[in-house]
Amino acid sequence: MRQKQSASDRAFTGTAYIFLILFTLFCLFPFLLMVIGSFTDEGELIAHGYTLFPEKLSLAAYEAVLQSDVLYNGYMVTVFVTLVGTLGALCISAMLAYSLANKRNVLQTPFLLFCYLPMLFSGGIIPFYIVVSQWLDLQNSIWVLILTMLCQPFLVFLLVSFFRTIPEELEEAARIDGANEMRIFFQIMIPISKPILASVGLFYALNYWNDWFMGLMFIDNEKLYPLQLILRRMVSNMEAAKNLIPSGAAISVTPPTYGVRMATTVLTIGPIILLYPMLQKYFVKGLTVGAVKG
Repeated sequence: MRQKQSASDRAFTGTAYIFLILFTLFCLFPFLLMVIGSFTDEGELIAHGYTLFPEKLSLAAYEAVLQSDVLYNGYMVTVFVTLVGTLGALCISAMLAYSLANKRNVLQTPFLLFCYLPMLFSGGIIPFYIVVSQWLDLQNSIWVLILTMLCQPFLVFLLVSFFRTIPEELEEAARIDGANEMRIFFQIMIPISKPILASVGLFYALNYWNDWFMGLMFIDNEKLYPLQLILRRMVSNMEAAKNLIPSGAAISVTPPTYGVRMATTVLTIGPIILLYPMLQKYFVKGLTVGAVKG
């Protein structure tokens, strides 16, 4: 039978709900301003700033963003990089984490140091560029956008923490039945690791989708530009074109610089937001599982 809450418990619950509602509105307000601002006329944005109830709407920002085929090509590149990179990163990170968490691995300590030290120290951008472009010869290749971020040590350690919470009796029973390490990993560990894999996969997908720096460093071919780099260059070019117009010049159309910023943000975050509803049931559980070992 459900116990009746005391007055202090009800007050705490009510306060928590009020806080969560206010915090949700606080997070939602900038997002609404961004979406509405992308449909607001540029002249009104300059005169009155961003508002929830604009007097004049316009699609000029989206027309400016979507008029080039380069954007669609960038979408295809980014979708391919995100899908292939996320799947590959999950596979490699999970196998590495399982090896690091396995006490039967005689090289566990050296591998842990090998993964931990890059989190603290970095060789710098110049050595990184030389290794990727000259030694690995990945310049102007779509694989440079995938391989350079294929393994993130922090996310590997999240997986290690989870694998260490799995009872060793499961592995021992599988070995007694004649299963090898690969079969144990793919048929036992992976199915029970869906929450943490979904959470880590979401982080990898966000990293790949939002990356533009690798494209800026290693890609010169416009056909291989990722979406974020294309949008960044588009906004920069519009800003430069606007600055070239004299302040006293009479122009009939105002370049939609501010609207383009909002429109590019909406187009960028739109597809990746769709991942959250699908992974929501795994996300919180994946972050908290393994925090307390029971």
